[in-house]
This record gives sequence, C-alpha cells and structure tokens, in this order.
Amino acid sequence: MKENATLKGLVRPDLANSSAASNLAFNEQVKALIRSGRKVYHFAFGQSPFPIPECMTKAVQEYAHVHDYLPMVGIPELREELVKFHARYDNLSLSSDNFTVGPGSKELIFLVMATFNGDILLPAPTWTTYMAQCRLAGKEPRVLEMKQAKGWKLAPETLEEAARQGGDGWKLLVLTSPGNPKGTILISGFSKWASAGGWRLGYAHFPPSLRPLLEAVRNAASHTYSCAPAPMQYGVAKALRENGNELDKYMTNCAKILQAAGDYCHRELASVGVDGCRSQAGYYFVPDFEVVREGLRARGLTTGDHMTQAMLEEADVALMSTHPFLRPAEELTTRFCFVCFDGCSALRALDDLPSPSHHLSDDFLHKHCLPIVQGIQNLKEWVLKYRQE
Repeated sequence: MKENATLKGLVRPDLANSSAASNLAFNEQVKALIRSGRKVYHFAFGQSPFPIPECMTKAVQEYAHVHDYLPMVGIPELREELVKFHARYDNLSLSSDNFTVGPGSKELIFLVMATFNGDILLPAPTWTTYMAQCRLAGKEPRVLEMKQAKGWKLAPETLEEAARQGGDGWKLLVLTSPGNPKGTILISGFSKWASAGGWRLGYAHFPPSLRPLLEAVRNAASHTYSCAPAPMQYGVAKALRENGNELDKYMTNCAKILQAAGDYCHRELASVGVDGCRSQAGYYFVPDFEVVREGLRARGLTTGDHMTQAMLEEADVALMSTHPFLRPAEELTTRFCFVCFDGCSALRALDDLPSPSHHLSDDFLHKHCLPIVQGIQNLKEWVLKYRQE
C-alpha cells in the first residue's frame, strides 16, 4: 500500500489506464490455448501464413554480418528499389530523396503523428493501434463513422463535415488501405505482401510539399531507433533488384489463395445470414452477426465482446469484435482474418497444379487450407443455434 502511494503520479495521467495492443494480447491468449492442447480456429490475427520469399531470406543471410549503423533515412539502394517497386505495381512516380526507412511501418506512423501539428482523423473501423499511438503522442483524434452499407468506405460528406468542424488548421487523415497511392504520405512495409512481419522493415514516402514534416520525422528517427536493421535493408534491396520475376510469381500465387479463402468465408457466412462486404484485397473482411442478436440477448449477451467470447467458448472460433477497432461496443461486427492455414503447403500445392485456373476451387481449400473450412463450418453451426427467424 505504501509502495503504491509512493509511485502515485509516476505515469502520465492520460496513459494511466492504457493497455497493450488488443490484437497482440488476444493473439497471445489464443496461442496459449492452442499450446495447452485445445483446438482453436484462429481468425483473429492478421499474420501472413506464407513463407518469406526464398530470394529474400537468402539475401538477408548474405548480409547477416553487416553490423554498421546505417543512414537514418535508409540506404540509397533500398530507397531506389522502392521507387521502382511502386512505379511497377502502383504506376507511381516517387523520389528516393523523399523516403525514410524504419523498423516497421508502425513506428513511422507513430512518428508522423507525434511530429504533426494539427487534428488527426481516424475513420472507423480502423487499426487498433492508431488511437493508442495518437494518445502516446499527446493527441486526441476525432473518430469518423463509416457504414457497412457503403462498403466501410469514407463518405465525402463525412470528411467534409469533419473538415468544417476542425477549423482552418492542418488535418491528418489516416486511411488503412491495400493501396493509398494518392495520399499525402504513403507508409508501407514488407509484413503483408512479403510475409516478413518479424523483420520489422517499413518505409514512408512524403510529397515534396510536406518536406518540413519529413525532416521532423527523420530527426525523431535519429533520436529513437537510429536506423532500420542493416541485414534486412541490404537483403531486401538485393532481392527487389535481382528477383523481380520470382517476387511477381510469389505475390500472384499468395493473392490467388487469399482471394479463394476470402471468397469462401464470405459466401459461407452469407449462407446463414451473416452480412458483410467481400474482401477486395489482403487478409480481412468485416462480417456483421446482427442475425444472432436476439438469440444472444436471450442469454444476456449484448455486445460484440460478449459474442466473440461465446464463439470461442462454444465453437472454438477465435475472433475479435470491432470495438477495439473503434466501432460501438454493442455492434456485432468482427474483424475476420482468413489466414489460419499452412501457407507453405498451399503454395507448393498451387505450384503442382498442371494448369491452375484464375480462381481456385473449394476443393483446393478443403485439401490445402482445411482449418479455414473447419472453422467456418463450426461458426455456421454456432450462428444457426442463435439465429431466430
């Protein structure tokens, strides 16, 4: 008791009740259940199921001995390859001088928020970390409501109203998107398309008009992480430079498997009345389980967190409600990640197909992505138990 009194005021008051990233904490909880021997279908964490491209792992191994501190903006070789990468895949004309490289996109997003002087706008649902990052930076963002009926896309009138409310100062709109080629600032990395989340390598590109903000972020980088890891920078630069065809094939095959998995999950849940917008890219979609509301209410379960807890206990399906993603607590939507399968095996199987079609069949998923199929079927049975006609 005395010790607690002595420590009073140690933490900033606005952070006194802060917590770890909810998606990371829940992922550890689910992994502990799996280690204990329980069968859990883990649809709650968006980590790539695929192996890192072999050309990248070999290149990083080649540079594993490099221990130098590197330029805080990133080595020129990597920045030049990033210019070519975005020209090839996004038809963008970027400048290597306007990049800065860091240990993952998350750190760069935080530094932008911390150095930016103005209002921060977060369309919801959004990534769990954005709100916490704003508060770590001493800012209170404004949340903009998006609607499922409009595909969870930000409506022009919503943005215009937010602009009017905020006065004439600077505003930073944070969009989570598979591609944001026209942004004021483009921040990305290698966690998703290259499956290299644990390598912690990301980058940000600023337009020339925002040069003062770029310089502020670079200065902040020099006082925090110093530079991104040397082996990853050199290795990724070499792989991008020398292995374009291999990376093209890798991305195409991963996307083909993910599209089949996402379409299957959307279609199967829709067959029992669970609404949602079909995933257009990436690992996620946001199904709405409103169809089970009255059945849950009869048990005294009224929030999205109540619902996902029941799913875990009764169907062995791990999902996160969208409440940590800034949606209302009572909303019965979830962030659904369709990546709980062995990506190595699936990629090998796709390579072995004599003439793979543009769209993979459900038979492919049953053979090579079985946990997704089994988890979806468990979830459908659970929905039918609570659905009231």
